[in-house]
Amino acid sequence: MKIELLVGADEFWERMREDLVGARDSAYIQTFSFEGDRVGIRLGRALRDSTAKDRRLLVDSYSRLYHSDRVIPGPSWRDRSLRREVKLTHRWIARLREDEVGVRFGNPLGPSPLRLVRRSHKKLAAFDGRVVYLGGINFSDHNFAWHDMMLRVESPELAELAAEDFRSSWEGRPTAFDREVGSLRLISLNGRGNRAGFQPVIEAIDQARYTIDVVSAYLSHPFTDFLARARRRGVRVRVLMPGENNKSNLARHILERAVRGGFEVLRYPGGMSHMKAMTVDGELLVMGSSNFDFMSYHILEEHVVMTRDRALVDAYMDRVWRPDAASAHVEPVRSSIGTRLGDLAVRIGAAVASSLALTQGETT
Repeated sequence: MKIELLVGADEFWERMREDLVGARDSAYIQTFSFEGDRVGIRLGRALRDSTAKDRRLLVDSYSRLYHSDRVIPGPSWRDRSLRREVKLTHRWIARLREDEVGVRFGNPLGPSPLRLVRRSHKKLAAFDGRVVYLGGINFSDHNFAWHDMMLRVESPELAELAAEDFRSSWEGRPTAFDREVGSLRLISLNGRGNRAGFQPVIEAIDQARYTIDVVSAYLSHPFTDFLARARRRGVRVRVLMPGENNKSNLARHILERAVRGGFEVLRYPGGMSHMKAMTVDGELLVMGSSNFDFMSYHILEEHVVMTRDRALVDAYMDRVWRPDAASAHVEPVRSSIGTRLGDLAVRIGAAVASSLALTQGETT
């Protein structure tokens, strides 16, 4: 098994494009969002030119509602650039289908609240049953501009497991599993029973002895509660959040929870960070597509990777945590009307998500 930590969209794209070009049998790509901008067009051209016999792109139906963090069926539709981008997106999808690339929108939208919010948040690429990519990067200009990372793993066993997971999602039957392959533990969450799926992560938090360091823009309840529980045991908890957050209520929620839970908060200075990772005692790394938020905990389809692989943990510490923490500034954590209102909004959202999860039979 060969594992590479790819930091930044350029590094990820360079490696993934090589694997896509070289694929001969299968090229599967799953993304939360795909947009007809420069990044989306680059991916479309690479898929169109690929000589793999089985080429597929699975996009969550989120992209039917949102583009560039803007709601399509809303006031933003008056923006000519948004309308143009949406048209380009669907034009490229049509071109790919004409060139015999399979394209599907997963998790079709529906009138019920659950059908609106139940999304696949997975970011996955698998090629020839040989290579798999897992992490947090979507295919759009603004996502590629954010600070983020992916794993590239050469492992026939893991790649085939990921390909099976992709094919199940393609057929609308997302699977849940917890498998160890080499030094990696891959947890697939299918949006049902996610609480049980997250138990290994919660247990790791509860077993922490010294430190828990989290990077997430959208960290929220109930993970903030688990972290507060660790802090009460004397564990040092640090949260690195972006200087610019595209979801302001979640930023306020993190600050309010930090006041109440005794966390230290660091602000990443380089704009938006879309990283999602956690280290426990500097020995365990948890990463993947989950933001450690209430939507992941209750409803979203996600991939979570847990590992004690020393080389990978060191690579993450050297390339992400240490440089980002060193360049960040310490955020004074004070409660205010703004943080309390943001916290309230997030906790209401978490309660709604929990109720929706229970309607689909989630077990606790």
